[in-house]
Amino acid sequence: MVHHITSYDDSVKQAWDGFVPTTQVGTIMHSRRFLEYHGERFKDESLCVWSDPGVRLKAAIPLARAPNATDVVASHPGSTFGGLIASVIDPSERASILSAVAGTLLERGYRKLVYKTVPAIFGQQFDESDLRLLLRTGTVRRADLWSFIRIDRAYAFSAKRRASIKAAERKGVELRQAQQEADWVAFHTLLSSNLQERHSTVPVHSLAEMLDLRRRLEGENQLWLAYGPDGEILAGTWCFAYNAETLHTQYIASNPRGRELGAVDYLLAGVIDATAASSFKVMSFGINTLSDGYAINTNLLKQKLRFGSGVAVHWHFDVDLEQLANVEAGFAS
Repeated sequence: MVHHITSYDDSVKQAWDGFVPTTQVGTIMHSRRFLEYHGERFKDESLCVWSDPGVRLKAAIPLARAPNATDVVASHPGSTFGGLIASVIDPSERASILSAVAGTLLERGYRKLVYKTVPAIFGQQFDESDLRLLLRTGTVRRADLWSFIRIDRAYAFSAKRRASIKAAERKGVELRQAQQEADWVAFHTLLSSNLQERHSTVPVHSLAEMLDLRRRLEGENQLWLAYGPDGEILAGTWCFAYNAETLHTQYIASNPRGRELGAVDYLLAGVIDATAASSFKVMSFGINTLSDGYAINTNLLKQKLRFGSGVAVHWHFDVDLEQLANVEAGFAS
């Protein structure tokens, strides 16, 4: 099978971003609108795969050179997710495309591919067939546990969580969706204080980056805030619409008074219920594993389970490009 592969450039940005929502596992994290907020931070190596050269995209893969390694390429170092996005699910055809992609990357001098999958729960159809190929041609780098709720089905908060929500309501905690840029500024201040106090760290996104992403992803990100009876912001969560069916809590933060009043429980319960009443089918809460990608943050996982969440695995692989380029016929047609 012949695949027409070209490097991504700005001339195909509109085609790329129009293609992402039509694919099996495409998310906002695969869009150029999101990826290009990094500016010149990464050397872009993204590839387009065409059914007809320059006419119709068949697949795409966001790629960039891995930091501090000239022979390693990652999909993608600046995004939670990467990997091949395509409308096809057929495992043989996907393997054939990835094999051709590997050949192109070998010609560019790369030897290893860091491949971040999209948890299957976020796909238009549940599909994990790529794992078979990646396990054959690479090794597992991380296996993060990822919490989510299927809000298109019956879900239930634990008794402890329901009691906390009711207590917060009695104490006058209120939920509002942010509308003004000043709300994002206030949330970033809250988030920064929260991370410094509890983890001695800072947000991944600076205030300028957060405001830039808010504009870039207009209509595809939401900020929800919990207020005390005196109008103080107690807690907040910044959410991304990963795709048409999934809303993800990118950041969750609170201050000491908010934790005392149960503001986070009230906040998340309200956002979950509001999301369930919309067109979304999945509410995503992100990973529960520590920096090595294996050890579990038990307290964090328990908090999410009390909202009725399930758990998927977010796989990261180190793929040998030579093996992938020469994968046996049983994998690629």
